[in-house]
Amino acid sequence: MFADISELHKAIVEKRPADFVSHFLFEPTPFVFNKDFAGWIHWKSELATRLDVDPKDIVLTGSAALGYSLNPHKHFKAFDERSDVDCGIISAHHFDVAWRHLRRLRPQWLMLPRASRQAITIHRENYIFTGTVATDKILSILPFGPQWKAALEAMATREPTVNRDVKLRIYKDYDALRQYHAHNVGRLRDTLLHEAAETELETET
Repeated sequence: MFADISELHKAIVEKRPADFVSHFLFEPTPFVFNKDFAGWIHWKSELATRLDVDPKDIVLTGSAALGYSLNPHKHFKAFDERSDVDCGIISAHHFDVAWRHLRRLRPQWLMLPRASRQAITIHRENYIFTGTVATDKILSILPFGPQWKAALEAMATREPTVNRDVKLRIYKDYDALRQYHAHNVGRLRDTLLHEAAETELETET
């Protein structure tokens, strides 16, 4: 998708964040599939069947999609043999089921494992406002958790995700997916522009 990291930086700086998300996340064949469009459709169709969603509502994000991580703490780390596969699931139904279940669990939060309690707190303070449920720490306590866990185990035996962790994040709708990732791309864009301005000033002096 990108010949090198400089091409990625150029795209982040030149495109509006929302356009970047559409152009490089929604539309192309993800990096991990090495331009194998048929393989991508087959993979996400199987996952969709196992999750009980439509294949068009599955989108890869992160380094598996772009070849480089957009996590600001990973410094554009390249996708490698140890990388996870971050997968967005656009499903208003599963979002509502998950959030209602988490609300009902409130009296029992103290009995949950620490990682689950922390994840619920993060959802309450950040994710839910953006229409997002990150399932990696709480999948086991969601009503559809066993079904989705079995789906992930099956996909860990399918190329190109053999022996990789596939992490699922639920988005209420496409706007939630776009806004969440456009916000992150916008922050990266500001950082790159700031770094470029500082470099220019250093050069002039």
